[in-house]
Amino acid sequence: MRAVELQPKVVFQPYISNPTGRELAEIRPLPSIDDLIARVRANEDIVFSRARERAIDPLALRSRLLLHLPRLVTADDLPGERDIQQEILAVCDCLEESKRKYGREYTQSLELPERPIALGDLEFGPLDADTAKMYHESFHYIGSYRPGHHFAFRDKSSGRIACIGSTAGFDLKHAEEKIPPQIDLQSVSVFSRFFAFRWAPQNTFSYFWGKLRRQMIEQYDTKLMFSFINPNIGFNASSHKAAQWVEFAHEESTRYMYLDGRYRTMRFFVENYGVSDPDKLKEKLGSSFKVSTMDLRPMWILAIPLQRRARKAIPKRPYLFERPVL
Repeated sequence: MRAVELQPKVVFQPYISNPTGRELAEIRPLPSIDDLIARVRANEDIVFSRARERAIDPLALRSRLLLHLPRLVTADDLPGERDIQQEILAVCDCLEESKRKYGREYTQSLELPERPIALGDLEFGPLDADTAKMYHESFHYIGSYRPGHHFAFRDKSSGRIACIGSTAGFDLKHAEEKIPPQIDLQSVSVFSRFFAFRWAPQNTFSYFWGKLRRQMIEQYDTKLMFSFINPNIGFNASSHKAAQWVEFAHEESTRYMYLDGRYRTMRFFVENYGVSDPDKLKEKLGSSFKVSTMDLRPMWILAIPLQRRARKAIPKRPYLFERPVL
């Protein structure tokens, strides 16, 4: 029998380079919105101090700062302390424009009440458009007026406004197909621009919502309502969810748009320039137009049925929508 000569088997191993300790130290995760929120919270004493100096609302300053800072985030780093300080001052200047525009009406709204106010001291009622405009522009985090029906809680004795909220017609075109055909779209509304002062009593939102809910059913025969929550500002919808609102959809591809360094809504660009497409806006507006590049969390679209037949509109799991481009 002939012997068989065995040849050694050669196995080629791929070369894998293990990073050195220095290289590992240089590998950092991409900046996240959670990191940015944490950095703003770390500077909260400065935010509130600047608000006191300028006699402006600290909550509006903090939330609008979180709207403006994403445009300064680079591919590998968050804004530095100097950038944050400069942006605080820039947002202060913006809020002071509202203060000058509305004068005593603005400053009076920030004054603490002479005595603590309880829920039983509040009276629910309609709010005229001019007054609502002041609150939308000056105190709500978005900073722009939205037409619609406006309501407020006023202190019965002084007439001071403790909180406001507005409703508008349903305009979420990308959500229409998810609403059952037996629900008339004219009976669907959007709840927006809720704002309560820090001195308002606890549970103001749930008390206000209970009043508004009854108003919408009795006066407008509303069957279904929607509302937006922006988790990139640090909002978690706890008040809404405690009042039985549920997550209807998550709207992905969130991006902030800026004109001359100031945050503007998609509605602003559509109304003033006819489009919300960032590429088309860049062509129209040039270097004055900017878009945030950091990853932002999806916007939450919450919903609540006000009548039994509208319960069919609530999904078992939230839908996923792409943010529309007009």
